[in-house]
Amino acid sequence: MRFSKGLIGILLALLIGGFTLTAIGSQVAIGTKGMVASAKELASEAGAQILASGGNAVDAAVATAFVLSVVEPYASGLGGEGYMVLSLADGRDRAIDYRSWAPGHVTIKTNPKPRIGPDSTCIPGTVAGLTYALKEYGTMSLAQVLAPAIRLAKEGFPVDKTFVDLLAAHEFYKNMLENPELTEAREIFLKDGLIPDVGTKMTNPQLAHALELLAAQGPDAFYRGEIAKAIVKATGGWITSADLQRYQAVDRDPITSKYRGYEIVGTPPNVAGIVVAEALNILNNFDLSKYKGWDDPGAIHLMAEALLLASADRYPYVGDPDFYALPMEGLLSEEYARDRAQLIDPNKVIPPREASAGDPYKYMPAASSTVPVGVGVLECVGSPSTTQISVVDKDGNAVSITQTLSYFWGSQVMVPGYGFLLNNELHNFNAYNPDNPNDLNVIEPYKRPRTVLAPTIVKDQSGRVFLVLGTPGAGRIPSTVVETIVNTIDFGLPLEEAIKAPKFCSRVAYKELRMESGYSDSTIAALKALGHKIKTYGTLDLYFGGINAVMWKPDGTMVGVGSFRRGGGAAGPE
Repeated sequence: MRFSKGLIGILLALLIGGFTLTAIGSQVAIGTKGMVASAKELASEAGAQILASGGNAVDAAVATAFVLSVVEPYASGLGGEGYMVLSLADGRDRAIDYRSWAPGHVTIKTNPKPRIGPDSTCIPGTVAGLTYALKEYGTMSLAQVLAPAIRLAKEGFPVDKTFVDLLAAHEFYKNMLENPELTEAREIFLKDGLIPDVGTKMTNPQLAHALELLAAQGPDAFYRGEIAKAIVKATGGWITSADLQRYQAVDRDPITSKYRGYEIVGTPPNVAGIVVAEALNILNNFDLSKYKGWDDPGAIHLMAEALLLASADRYPYVGDPDFYALPMEGLLSEEYARDRAQLIDPNKVIPPREASAGDPYKYMPAASSTVPVGVGVLECVGSPSTTQISVVDKDGNAVSITQTLSYFWGSQVMVPGYGFLLNNELHNFNAYNPDNPNDLNVIEPYKRPRTVLAPTIVKDQSGRVFLVLGTPGAGRIPSTVVETIVNTIDFGLPLEEAIKAPKFCSRVAYKELRMESGYSDSTIAALKALGHKIKTYGTLDLYFGGINAVMWKPDGTMVGVGSFRRGGGAAGPE
């Protein structure tokens, strides 16, 4: 039996509490009693301990998310946001929206483009979302699921290569050295002003204190108590006490669609579940199984065109659902997908900037044609940050979470005394332009910016969970999710191979097809012959995110795979 050193204290603490625990963990893990996959093996192992101690998938996912706030502070945390998709063993599917909101004082003419600093922040939702999910769908107390994160924040964890690389290559390092307001960040993340070596133990006692307050007081500590006061002070009043007190997570119906008989359960607007669903709906009109697999140029071409058309619909039709009535039934209709599929020529590319939105209103129950025009599509697409958690428990409950600070290291605003960074989500809004009156992503008070999160759950023909997945990667997220689903369902690849396979991204905001290294020269040549302009990236490139996924096979075996692009890990109870 093997445990990470950082979990020994967690094990002892839980054993004292009366739990008997066993777990296995690695980048790829196999089991039958539950499985967790995340961006850090240490976090996945903590989630596996929760499963082993009797918790369900929601308990494990929430525990894993809080551990990631400690060991992966550059990608998510208390100052961030996210979206959670749940498929419960009793048949219910839910989507927990804990996206950040613009502060209440902004106006339509507020500049949303500062990338760092207090005026780049939005009201954070992570604490509200995770605690809501735990209360409504979990079985354990907040103190129980926070115990692993608190212990790691106090006793420390070894920083890995991804952590060191993302610190060394980022402007945050220079800013920590020069900005006196980042003294606490410097003390936590650096060693005597230097980037720590791989394996260096890092502690965050300030974050441990914040987590202990949450364990004792619940989310009120964050939104109404002393942490709230510290957030207001850290942002110079950009985020106010009233903003924090107003915030709440929203329990929504997910969007559902069909692909080859499988059910796709995803996120409703204003994130990218609709792009994944529409692209797969379009691909339903083509037989991908006749192609050789992920390196076949014919398959890549069809997938790229489907993703291009789906992304073209995102800009005029996807916004905050609490601000707009959106044509979701039309976008999800099979008839609409058939019409969009007819635009795809197997022998010729649609130039990315010439792909236009369709008219889903014609496919709504009460048909009308009101296609918005003039909507700018070149909004900020963000860095390849964010993080993904995928969990299945022994009873068949499943959770997929994608959460983020937006950019790596977020706004670079540290909340003094509490050890966490705030998001820089405001930059995901579009600047007001009177020539684009139909822009659904213009900034408004308490509005959610449009982003591309796409945590997804796939169920088989019997309604049983088959695949839980999602990825970081900003604008590459929908493409990576779709390709992984196609790799498993159409091409029959084992999950590890489906994730390792090179990835590409096709979207209307790009001028070219962006491709990871690893495709054959003949495939690249064939794609160019079809008219694709190609931009190539490295092998297993962080730019394309980092899928963390769990597959539940028909024989009861659960396979968890942590990202090969981000040093992820998977773990499950023995």
